[in-house]
Amino acid sequence: MDTTLQQILYVAAAIVFAIACRSFDNRFIQKLGWLALLGASYLSGYYLTGTHAGGGIFIAAWFMLPWLEIIFRVRRLRFPIKSEIKHRFPPSREVFPELGDLSSEAEDAGFTEVGDTGWQWSQTDHFMRLFYHEGKRTQAAIALALQGDFGFSYVSLTSRASSGITFTTTNYPFAATMKHSPKQRLNRFTHAASFEDLLERHEAFLQHEGIRLEDLALQDTEFLHAYIERDMSVQIDHNITAGVIEPTGNGEFRYSWRGCVFLYWQVVKDMLRV
Repeated sequence: MDTTLQQILYVAAAIVFAIACRSFDNRFIQKLGWLALLGASYLSGYYLTGTHAGGGIFIAAWFMLPWLEIIFRVRRLRFPIKSEIKHRFPPSREVFPELGDLSSEAEDAGFTEVGDTGWQWSQTDHFMRLFYHEGKRTQAAIALALQGDFGFSYVSLTSRASSGITFTTTNYPFAATMKHSPKQRLNRFTHAASFEDLLERHEAFLQHEGIRLEDLALQDTEFLHAYIERDMSVQIDHNITAGVIEPTGNGEFRYSWRGCVFLYWQVVKDMLRV
């Protein structure tokens, strides 16, 4: 009995340590929390089965759960091939409390608010507040994605070159769910501390890509939502060609089995990167 209690305390201590580490803003401490959670899983399996293989199975379960979610839920979902992006009223402060502060940060950085827009994909509702900085020829989007009771916000900065290539820097917290077209360049910066921090990273991204201000196209603020709609259509067409998604009729698509593998690998990379 004493041994069992001791084992329970070991596992509980590892879980408490993991939760404590995950509450820090420092990403290295957060990584330590993830490792502690895997350690707690291993200990649970080892104590229950008395073998190292049991501990390994409990760790492997973390990597199998996303695959089960993908094949039993995500593959059954249907998404529109063409999404209409139109004016939306902003969510309430209770739903999107960061909107006001993020908008102020964007305006302090010299961006001008253009309007609120959004679209719906299957069970996910997207809201975006768009901004534009004429001097930097860059658009900003403060976004909220809602799916049932789950939601997350993110900020994206996009500059469009005269060659037709788009350059986007974002703190979107998850890996891309589709491949990007050859004319889309993405720079993820999930640990941005502020809007200004994200903007600095975006400018460094453009410089690294050899893009100068004169290489960027001026954007008509009345059509920012149309640019986003066009980008989404280009990405969907590219993924249909690549076999990641497949049309199902009635103007909808679903993930192919190849797309399910792609999604799973994206999730695993994010899990390892945490």
